[in-house]
Amino acid sequence: MTEPTHSTRPVYFIADAHLGVEATAVEEAKERDLLEFLAHLAGRASLLYLAGDIFDFWFEYPRVRPTAHSAVLNALSGLVGSGTAVRFLGGNHDYWAGSQFEEMTGATVHQTPVSDTHFGRRTFVAHGDGLPPGDRRYKMLKAITRSRPAIAGFRLIPPTTGASIARWASGLSEITEERIRAATPAMKGFLESKLAEGYDVAVVGHIHKQMMWRSGDGTAVVIGDWMKHRSVVELTEDRLTALSWVGGSLRPGAV
Repeated sequence: MTEPTHSTRPVYFIADAHLGVEATAVEEAKERDLLEFLAHLAGRASLLYLAGDIFDFWFEYPRVRPTAHSAVLNALSGLVGSGTAVRFLGGNHDYWAGSQFEEMTGATVHQTPVSDTHFGRRTFVAHGDGLPPGDRRYKMLKAITRSRPAIAGFRLIPPTTGASIARWASGLSEITEERIRAATPAMKGFLESKLAEGYDVAVVGHIHKQMMWRSGDGTAVVIGDWMKHRSVVELTEDRLTALSWVGGSLRPGAV
């Protein structure tokens, strides 16, 4: 893959907004902050990675146009029109984004991890679910839900019913501090294994906790989440920086 135009401009990473999952007032604040952030990137960023679970549920039906999250979709389209490339990596909640999402936003959808080079650094980017060793039950479920027969079968369900099923399933996987602590060691080991393969930077979301550390000659990054912490990671020619979007501007993050 080639590096985007305006490659001297920063590259940004966000993940885990889970748009559509919370109470109305919380959703409005979360979306408002995201729209402000996307507007901020116009003319400043070369590339934005949306590293999974931006939407709490996204599924594309052949004859039904998605109508939810129109303000965010329009903002992404405007960002792409301004010259910032957008790459969307499906997470465990929105893996099923595809051609409709691309047509509506101008973004490029990736259903597998991305390997690219930015500012001379070989960079690995993924959502992160099911990648560390272990958790065979989840990996089996992941393989089933992403299979062609399962997708074809889900498309036979009316969209409103499908959305209700997704909300129910989302409630079963609520992010808690206990789950974050349990998942962290395996994710750290996975990221360090990618750096040992020769990557200079390895980036994932999914954990909902912002982390960044050096391992050998590389840097491992867990983006954090937009849902609660408005986490952002910025990659420039000089450095990787963990940030948060607070009060209409980027400020130092949790690490």
